[in-house]
Amino acid sequence: MLAVLVILSALARNAPCEELIQTLAPANTSASGSFEGSANGNLDGSTSVSNVNIHTLLYPGHTTKVLAHYLPWWGAQPRSSGVPVRYRSDDPRQALRTFEDMRARGVDGVIVDWYGQNDPAHIDAAWRSSMPELAKIPGFTFSIMVDSGTFTSRACKACDVTQTIVSQLDYIAREYFASRQYLRFNGHPVVFEFGMDWVGKVDWARIQAAHPEISWVHIHKEGFDRNDSAGAFVWIAPALAKNKASVPDLSQLREFYRYGLTEPTKIATGGAFKGFDDSLADWGKANPHFMPQSCGATWLQTFDLINQNFSAARQLPFLQLITWNDYEEGTALESGIDNCVTLQTHLSGRTLAVTLSHADTVDHLELYEKTAGGFRLTNRYAPETPVIPFPAGTSGTFYLKAVGKPFFKDVVSSEIVVDGAG
Repeated sequence: MLAVLVILSALARNAPCEELIQTLAPANTSASGSFEGSANGNLDGSTSVSNVNIHTLLYPGHTTKVLAHYLPWWGAQPRSSGVPVRYRSDDPRQALRTFEDMRARGVDGVIVDWYGQNDPAHIDAAWRSSMPELAKIPGFTFSIMVDSGTFTSRACKACDVTQTIVSQLDYIAREYFASRQYLRFNGHPVVFEFGMDWVGKVDWARIQAAHPEISWVHIHKEGFDRNDSAGAFVWIAPALAKNKASVPDLSQLREFYRYGLTEPTKIATGGAFKGFDDSLADWGKANPHFMPQSCGATWLQTFDLINQNFSAARQLPFLQLITWNDYEEGTALESGIDNCVTLQTHLSGRTLAVTLSHADTVDHLELYEKTAGGFRLTNRYAPETPVIPFPAGTSGTFYLKAVGKPFFKDVVSSEIVVDGAG
């Protein structure tokens, strides 16, 4: 099916179109329209972001499920970092906007970063209020990632880490596993864990015995070797900001995929991200970590590494987008990725010369004619197109739009006035 869509898309790029739209670059994400962006690399809420399907960045014949790492921790009170996201995660309307935005970009589900029942950040309450909205998106899945904060903030009375995890799993199993939208692998509910071994000694065999129905996916390549592990997921590994590099260090991804290929029966969950900057987060201000976005090159390289290691014959089961909305660490994909694209045009007679920077981040170009009712799409072109000829007798006002590859912002040219006498 995907191959057919790609072929049809390629054929359509140079074919006449009759699509009519009202706005060339609308604010089309679930980010708040009043979010002004942030100094650590998050675009503002008015950005127009490409809705080209995220799956087009993956290898031919893939069956990979793309899952967004989701943090429903934005509440009525600002978080201590002070990043003004300007929405509430417990607002059902916001939840629906979020899921619809994800689906529009081709995302298959969410991994909820979870801090336990009745957690201080009200994450569980926000997620429970979101589930009726999730049900409005057929086929969209969710799963729980048990964060180490589950123990540091919600340990059961007189419980160690293992007992706390078992107690919280009892709740997760009761509240969430019955959902038809809960993520499963070979029939088993998938649960991820983030850093539980960092807060104490965990008896994973005991946990698995208490909940044998679970497929556990642990953090880092070492997670493949945990007792009763079903698999592992990779996470972003930024360097200290004082050693700020212009090129991202993706060695952890390479090592994870190399090791994952030696574990063909286990669930390998890849990672894709735009960069990292936690200089605004309370925990990062004193000694921040950083990974450059490099005008979108980092994002594309994370997909290149997947495509170099996996294929239709050796599938990557899951891909985690890191993250959907962690604005404090500068990883939020919700408001899009800045590809630094500039689009310049010069009309000479009936020939339009096109100069496009960072063309590797652009999926295609679209030419629009301004009409009384909006803007009419007249044609599509490959991003490397150097010139566009207008037929004899053409007159009107036109605009050229650079449609980004998945998650990149779209860019529109200044007006192009064509005189039919030219």
